[in-house]
Parts: sequence; structure tokens; C-alpha cells
Amino acid sequence: MKYVLLLTRGAWQEEGSEQERAQVFGGIVEWFTKYRADGTIVEANQLREPDTATTVVVEQGRSTMIDRPLLEAKEAIGGYAIVEVPDLDAALALAASFPVPDGKVEVRPIVER
Repeated sequence: MKYVLLLTRGAWQEEGSEQERAQVFGGIVEWFTKYRADGTIVEANQLREPDTATTVVVEQGRSTMIDRPLLEAKEAIGGYAIVEVPDLDAALALAASFPVPDGKVEVRPIVER
């Protein structure tokens, strides 16, 4: 089954020293490298900061552009990975192994048609 792992931005990205951030990013690169190499990660990308987002709102067939993220929240999605694993338990174990000191990973099944 395929799942998307939605990776939140963590406080570690804004706080701590440059060396601490570099160390965390190094662990993240290793994690992605490992799971891309074995075929678990099908696709993955980091997203730019939320303040770079533009949202298109469609109401009654008309669209309007808004220079902000779709959802205004304390937490923001910082990236995603599409993974192919046997089941939800495997997807959850993979998400739990994401090497960050703080943050959340939302695991959501992909509808394949």
C-alpha cells in the first residue's frame, strides 16, 4: 500500500545553534537516503516555508488568490514522503523512525485508482 507521510516543521528548525540544526538535517538526509535506496520511499520533497504559499479559493465558480497558506495553524507541513509499505503498521513504524527532536508525522493512505 502507498501512504503519504506529511512531515511537520519542528521548533528545532527555528531554535538551537546552526550546528544542532545541521546535525538534525544530517540525520534526515541519512533517513531519506536509506529508504529511497531500498525502494520504500517512492517520492519525497521538502516544502518552502509556509509564508511562501498562495491559496486559490473557489466559491460559486469564481477563484480568488490569497497570499497565505490554506490553513493558518501553529504547525505547518515542511515536507512529504510517499512510501510503499505492506500495511499501516509498517507506515506508522517508518513515521516513528523519522529522526527529529520534535515534530509530528501525519500518515495517510493514498487512494490508488
